[in-house]
Order: sequence, then structure tokens, then C-alpha cells
Amino acid sequence: MAGLDWKIFLLAHGVATGIFLFFNFRGKTGLRAVTEAVMVFCVPVAGLLVLCLFKVFGNMLRLWDLHEIEEEGEGEAFFIGAPVQKDVVPLNDAFLVEDKLQKRHFFTESIKQSLVENQQILRMAMHDQDREIAYYAVSMLTSRMENLEGELFDRESKVLKGEKQENLPLLQEYAELLKEYMGNKSFIDHVSWRKKQEIYVAILDRLTKLTEDNKGYFKDEVDQLLQLPDYPGAEQVCRDFQSRYPGEEEPYLSFVALYVAWKQPEKLQACLQDLKALPIELSPEALRVIRFWDRGAAKIG
Repeated sequence: MAGLDWKIFLLAHGVATGIFLFFNFRGKTGLRAVTEAVMVFCVPVAGLLVLCLFKVFGNMLRLWDLHEIEEEGEGEAFFIGAPVQKDVVPLNDAFLVEDKLQKRHFFTESIKQSLVENQQILRMAMHDQDREIAYYAVSMLTSRMENLEGELFDRESKVLKGEKQENLPLLQEYAELLKEYMGNKSFIDHVSWRKKQEIYVAILDRLTKLTEDNKGYFKDEVDQLLQLPDYPGAEQVCRDFQSRYPGEEEPYLSFVALYVAWKQPEKLQACLQDLKALPIELSPEALRVIRFWDRGAAKIG
């Protein structure tokens, strides 16, 4: 009879532990909920009583308003939690939300609304400590890259085969797709990357000649040529940029980037002097560049 009572007690204790685990699982990580359930199971009656009283008094005293940063896995979190208002959460700040469920909700909903504009955020999210967010980011980028390759093939068949080759809107659309594609280098093999890069440079070179407002195309072409690297080619593009906009600062900033990458300190200093001598009010970016190199950072040889 005593053995039967013992079995009934164990069965009731197991059921009580299961009920505790079920209600305790909401809003917590699996590891924490299971750990507390193990404590309840290993300390019959007293464990359940202590934890239930702790949670009741915690709710009464509003102890849970002071959130603790939960760590999951090994190492430090890539993004550190910070409380924010629930009704106003910019996408960049979605990473800072403490509550994991809220963080995932804000992140996924924001990304769905504007995938293309938020790809940099997705690339950051790939390294987030929350595995669900990291997996979601990788899945979204992979899916976007597959769709992007199809769009590129469609535009490429029209542009490169001569169909509507001087159609400016088509060239501009193709350039934007290529720029987006090139921005996800980690998803592209080296051969495909280099092939698309050569096409992108050729399209940018064409657009600098066909469009009036083409500063962005000049800058992008210089950046791509520096990555190749093709320093003489980049220098020629900078000269064309300067001849098109002789009194503006943007060509000089491209020259600065070129001479830093090319390790040409004499040309860099001459370019900085020309930039300072421009009869215009320089932008904060140009002033930052001048101050940086004036502090002695020009020793790049």
C-alpha cells in the first residue's frame, strides 16, 4: 500500500511539474524554463512552492519591469539590449529591444515592408545572437538573391545583346540591380562576382556619358575600379569626373580615395591643397577628410 502511495505521489508531482513548465514557458527561453522545471522536480513540493511564491511576489512588486539581458549560446551578444517604446521602433533600433519575441516581431515586420532598402540591416542581422533572427536574415537574403539573378538575366539579355541598348531608363534600372547584387558579395562566387563587376563598370561608364546628373555613377565607377584594382583606369575616370564638375568637391574626394588606395602621398597632398582652394563652402565630409589627413595621416607609403 505504501508503494502505491509513493507511485501516486510521484505521478502527481510529475503532473504538477509539467503544468508548471507549460505556464512558465511563455515569454522565456527554453533553457530557463526547463531549468526552473528541473528545480521543481528535484525538490518536491518545496521547490514548486518557493518558485510560485517568488513569481507571485515578483509580479506584485513589479520586479520584472527591470529586464535582464538574456544570453543565449556562447560569447557576447552582437547587439546589446535596451528598452524602447513599443509604438515607435526604427528598424535599426529593433536590434536593441530586450524582449526576444518583440525583437523578432519588429524585425520581421519591418523587413517585410521594405526588403531592398533594408539589405544592410539584413547583413548585420546575419551575425545577431538570436538564431531565429540570423536564420531569417539569411533566408530573406538568399531568396532575394535568387529573384535578383532572374531580374538581372532578363535585363542583361536586352542590354548586352543590343536590344534597346540606348534606352536610358533600362540602363539605369539594370545598374541599380547590379549595384544591389554587388552589395551581397558573400552570397556570390568569385567568378560570378568578377564577371558582374566588369559588366557593372561598363554600364556605369556608359551612364556617365548619357546622363546629366551623374555624380553617383562616377563615384560608383571609381569605387569598383579601386576594388579590381585598376588604379590608372580609376584615375582617368576621376579626371573625367573633374572635367564635368570642375568647381565641385566630389571629384576631389574621389581623387583622395584613389591616391590613398594607390599609396601616392605626393598626389594625395596636392589633391588636398586643390580641395582646400575651391571657392565654395565645403561639406562636412570634405572638411572631415581634410582634417584627417592634415593630422599627419598622409604617411601611407
